[in-house]
Amino acid sequence: TGGVSPNGLCGPTNNGWNCQGSGFGNCCSQYGYCGSTSDFCGTGCLSSYGTC
Repeated sequence: TGGVSPNGLCGPTNNGWNCQGSGFGNCCSQYGYCGSTSDFCGTGCLSSYGTC
């Protein structure tokens, strides 16, 4: 488990995948999806699984 997300999912409920360098965006949203907009990088962003 862990490592870079292969499918845009991230966080503790998605095998601990990290968004950094995933190609889907470097931020992991509170809902467990990688992205690069404020929706993903803002409030609730999971800093353990990507950039915030």
